[in-house]
Amino acid sequence: MKLKHLKHTDVLDIFSIEKNVFTDIPMFTDSVQAGFPSPAEDYMDLDLNLQDHLIQNPSVTFCVRAVGESMKDAGIQSGDIMLVDRSLTPKNRSIVLAVIDGEFTIKRVNLSEKELYLMPENENFPPIKITQEMDFQVWGVVTYIIHKAL
Repeated sequence: MKLKHLKHTDVLDIFSIEKNVFTDIPMFTDSVQAGFPSPAEDYMDLDLNLQDHLIQNPSVTFCVRAVGESMKDAGIQSGDIMLVDRSLTPKNRSIVLAVIDGEFTIKRVNLSEKELYLMPENENFPPIKITQEMDFQVWGVVTYIIHKAL
């Protein structure tokens, strides 16, 4: 995947998505069983364009590469690439790219009537309570996580 590197921090590498970065990939016409094997088709019927499938809003979607282990229990490992959509409004339990006092972080939103927390998905990291004294922004909502299968 060709990505244009925009910024590096201690926590994230930020990339833009170049147009047509996801080329058409052959796709089987039938679903594949994840349990017992079934006979496979001898041919592929259509192409799957991953950009059309993964990116709803191309002009406001970009990639970031995770660094660290604070979100490992959410399936985000160090080195994973995440697609972030800036046009989406975060909801409770959304995973977001946020900036707190000039530092980028990926965390899960935990919103109550009176308080906002950014929650790690690793018990070794503390929650971050967002206060009025903090310079806080949500840069976007993580829509997909891309990592290599083990």
